[in-house]
Amino acid sequence: MRNLARLALALSAAAAFAAPVSAINAQDDVPKGFQYVGFNILSGYDWEMPDPLDPTAKVPKNVIPTTVKALDGKSVYLKGFMLPLDLDAQGVTKFMLNASIDMCYFGAPVRLNDWIMITMKTGKKAKFTHLPTGVWGRLEVGEEVKNGRTVSIYRLVAEDARTEG
Repeated sequence: MRNLARLALALSAAAAFAAPVSAINAQDDVPKGFQYVGFNILSGYDWEMPDPLDPTAKVPKNVIPTTVKALDGKSVYLKGFMLPLDLDAQGVTKFMLNASIDMCYFGAPVRLNDWIMITMKTGKKAKFTHLPTGVWGRLEVGEEVKNGRTVSIYRLVAEDARTEG
């Protein structure tokens, strides 16, 4: 019986760690003047990409919901897991933020509306961590297109970031 209790405790701890960040007290300690926005809102609709290997692929008619578009330009607080893109010994200046650690380190496929491109404000660096990270700043919502391809939907210049775990 004792082993069964230990197994249950270990499984619940693992489930909490692997749970999407929206399930981990995401609205606690939101900086003053910022609105919490969860990935349940940002990722709560379908977004499909054309096959990049098929030159005849039609671009799907993707539509960002008006409730999500209304967040454009708002001061928001987000919480997720980072996939660093530009880092040095002092910290991270650019990273992707998404809801699940599985999307960051284990190669799980993501849709464009499953992550946010975070750029730290000039002079700021986020601590590199595998734990949940809270970031706050002004959210930009809309398709960013480069060379005819949509490369992001969400971007944020972060005023600051903090490890939440």
